[in-house]
Amino acid sequence: MHFAKLHGLGNDFVLVDLRGAPAGAWSPDAAWAARVCDRHRGIGADGVLALLDALPSENAPGGSTLCARLVIHNSDGSRPEMCGNGARCAALWIATDGCTRPARSEVLLLTDAGPRLCRVEAIDSLSAQVEVDMGPPRVEPARAVECDGLEEQMTPVSMGNPHRVIFPVAADAADLAELCAGSGPKLCAVEGANIEFARAVGHQRFVATVWERGAGATQACGTGACAVAAAAIARGLAKADEVIVVELPGGTLCLRMDGDSMKMRGEAVLVFHGELAP
Repeated sequence: MHFAKLHGLGNDFVLVDLRGAPAGAWSPDAAWAARVCDRHRGIGADGVLALLDALPSENAPGGSTLCARLVIHNSDGSRPEMCGNGARCAALWIATDGCTRPARSEVLLLTDAGPRLCRVEAIDSLSAQVEVDMGPPRVEPARAVECDGLEEQMTPVSMGNPHRVIFPVAADAADLAELCAGSGPKLCAVEGANIEFARAVGHQRFVATVWERGAGATQACGTGACAVAAAAIARGLAKADEVIVVELPGGTLCLRMDGDSMKMRGEAVLVFHGELAP
């Protein structure tokens, strides 16, 4: 089986393109995903992306936009509703015909969180800047939570998948990774959500670390960056009518509100191709 390894800001994925396969053909399951994501005995990745054919009724009107169903598994085999970095990687692969040519086009991804329209600008075949329409954030009122012995305010945000965003009062940017490693797993287990620790470092600019459900600490999280931006707007820490920059351990994402919808822009990169038995 042919696969591709791609990453978005270091958040890495094994992609298998199953478009065109006959009905009932093999597709990744939880055990297979966990095996190939193992960094010692498999390929190594934060997750698996499987591309499937869209139904005729799901294709974009007029057929002008490339369309595919995106199924995501985390490295532990669990299945998240949505993955922002994974969406950018999948859109790069589709727009460039398997990373074989430059492209400027739109790709519609059908995810468990709903359709996500991606605009791909690939000046070469191996990388691209991709903007994804992530849909409207759903933000709930902040509530108190204990974090490393201190009471903090935690803002629940849904980007099609659940997030909890904390802006620690006493922590500086250098403390966020330690907070993520210490409190992230516990809060993730209790809340059943991705956990973000963020801090403002300038006008419309934040640093953030993320503990992801099913993957743990990752280099980047696209939906997590969107959640940080949405929570910052809700708490008066950022303006909705200007671009918000979120710096993650693996790189930077740019977020902007377009009406009610959050747009996320960042890089996607092909790492290598290979062959693997199912």
